[in-house]
Amino acid sequence: MTAAAVEPTEKAEIPFNKQPRDWRKAGVIVAFSAIPVALLVIFTYWPFGSMIGYSFYKMKYIGPRQFVGLQNYIDVFTRPDTLSSLKLSLYYMVGALIQVALALYLSTMLAFKVRGGSAFKAIYFFPYLINGIAVGFIFKFFFTHGFVLDTLLSWVGFNVDKLPFWLRDESINNVVLVACSIWKYIGQNIVMFIGAIASVDPVLYEAAEIDGANAWHRFKDIIL
Repeated sequence: MTAAAVEPTEKAEIPFNKQPRDWRKAGVIVAFSAIPVALLVIFTYWPFGSMIGYSFYKMKYIGPRQFVGLQNYIDVFTRPDTLSSLKLSLYYMVGALIQVALALYLSTMLAFKVRGGSAFKAIYFFPYLINGIAVGFIFKFFFTHGFVLDTLLSWVGFNVDKLPFWLRDESINNVVLVACSIWKYIGQNIVMFIGAIASVDPVLYEAAEIDGANAWHRFKDIIL
């Protein structure tokens, strides 16, 4: 009697969503995230929630507080100076959008091999390292009437006497300050965008180029 040869059967592969959970990994993740999440809740969300609760009261330095409901919000949004301050904040909101768009455009070019790319990265990032007080002094003299900017404009044909007071004229001084903010902080966004773009697999760019995608399609469909 001969024994029949039995072929070993292959072990069925368990689907990923049916595999047993590794509770040790989950425990490590929870342990490492518990402290930062607790700090975020204690020092950000809890004070924010308390601030919302206090907004419904008439607060006093001494004595009990008085519940006034929505009266504080009515008083704030019916004051003319509140609306003017919100209007000023629109300058900086638009400036932030311009800063992000410009940083994304520059980082898209600098993320790939560009002649002098390292030098340009350093030039763009250097203003972010300058102290804010120093930046204020730099632009104070730069925009002072008759100083650096006016001198440069006079070289290209502008009449210095007809140029505006960049920091005194209320119609343009917020635009000037927004431009200074863009100059200082755009380097930080460029560095973050370059890091994100560099993390994309280069094979995707090569495959897209072989398929006939131009630079705009590679930016829109891969980078963005």
